[in-house]
Amino acid sequence: MSDSISKVADPAGPLVARASNEYRLKRLAIVVMLVGMGAYFGVDGWIRWPRENQQIIELTKEKEVARKADNNSKVVELEAQIKEMKQHSDTDLLMQKVLAFALPPMGLFVLGWALYYSRGAYRLQDNQLSVPGHPPIPLDAIRSIDRTDWDRKGIAWINYELPNGTARSACLDDFIYQRKPTDDIFKQIETYTGTGETPQSESETASA
Repeated sequence: MSDSISKVADPAGPLVARASNEYRLKRLAIVVMLVGMGAYFGVDGWIRWPRENQQIIELTKEKEVARKADNNSKVVELEAQIKEMKQHSDTDLLMQKVLAFALPPMGLFVLGWALYYSRGAYRLQDNQLSVPGHPPIPLDAIRSIDRTDWDRKGIAWINYELPNGTARSACLDDFIYQRKPTDDIFKQIETYTGTGETPQSESETASA
């Protein structure tokens, strides 16, 4: 790509895109949901459902006593109470306990992954791009840009090769990081490398 490079001066000051609050808040909502569901299932598995099973057992015993005493009205009353409850099997209880154990750690994993994936910031300064997880990338080291998903998803891959032979791809994502500065950074990269739209000069505009 170096043959088509169109070098431009940096804008005033660095361009910095930090982690997107929208991205982190949505992931936090998922974490809260998973942890909350785990607690809910735990209450069912260890407290609510065993208590309900025990109540059914006790009401059933009372019903048998009432039946032996020919107390039909009491039998009908107890049967109505029993019908309002549900007997939970050992498998049902085990499943609730498994979910109670599994969901909160899953939520914590999502939280850790989201914080890791949105760590640091994108920075463009002095024609050098910084992306978390990558060494500093001089814009002259960019070999190609994959913008297949840029217009639809705001995701672009910057393929670069450093002088030491390191060749990798850095991702720019304007959902995970602040959208406006990320878009500005990508626009500057396209302008520098000559891969973006070339603005018309005043003479070209006038002739058009």
